[in-house]
Amino acid sequence: MKYMKYIGIISIALFLSVSLIPLGVHATPPRYINIQYQANTHTLKVTISHITPVRSIHYIYRIVVEKNGVLDQVHFYSKQPRFFLNTYEYNMSANPGDVITVSAYCVLFGYNSRSITVS
Repeated sequence: MKYMKYIGIISIALFLSVSLIPLGVHATPPRYINIQYQANTHTLKVTISHITPVRSIHYIYRIVVEKNGVLDQVHFYSKQPRFFLNTYEYNMSANPGDVITVSAYCVLFGYNSRSITVS
């Protein structure tokens, strides 16, 4: 009988810990990426939406820029500037017809990519 009490307590504790885990997991990949290339200034403007309440723990840590399928730039970050919507600007030369692909990686979970063709 004495052991049944302990088994009951352990079962309840295990159930509560497993059921509360999803409340603490809020890591999400970047949701939206907008890419704009400004030919007159040779500037690539990348806007990324990534919701995070703690910008120093859950953030976009790496942004990869490819041109025509070839790695062009990689940028690393140690925190996210804003809570939701962030814009990054990079110097880059591209010609009409070039395909620019940007991939944004979350430090905790997932990534997202987007491509444009320079007009």
